Amino acid sequence: MAANHHGILHEENDSEDGHHVHFPEDISANTEIQIQMKGDSIANVHLGFLQHKHKYQIQLNLPISPKSTSLTPIINTPFIAVGNVNSPGDDKCHEVTLELDAHKEGLLRDKFVLKNEAGEEFVIVLHARVLGSHKGTPMLKEGIHCIHHAKDEEEDHSDWQGFD
Repeated sequence: MAANHHGILHEENDSEDGHHVHFPEDISANTEIQIQMKGDSIANVHLGFLQHKHKYQIQLNLPISPKSTSLTPIINTPFIAVGNVNSPGDDKCHEVTLELDAHKEGLLRDKFVLKNEAGEEFVIVLHARVLGSHKGTPMLKEGIHCIHHAKDEEEDHSDWQGFD
């Protein structure tokens, strides 16, 4: 076997079609939402691939630095709705449930703020790559569930307008 620069192993003497790819055993599926902290008050949340015109429910465990029992969401976009913000009581993270509308194709970057009773703010920046119609179906990461799919006008194959 020979490995290319991406760590993918290729068998040199494959079967007659020669199109077998083998991945190293230590490679992971990367199915978890990635959260990168920038200082103590900014979290970059990488959601992976989403589908255009779909709405998703997303569950996050955020390591929020401003410790609080009560966090209030501040949202300046119509594409995010924060449902619940719970503190499990271990002072390590807050469980946040939100809905996100994948409203545009390409790179999506939306943010919202969680504010505690002392006025400290925690910024959550959501990052995703949104696939357009007919560009495939993404494998969703753990904690992300599709809850609505807006039907494309192209999906209606009939010219019939209905009864008057």
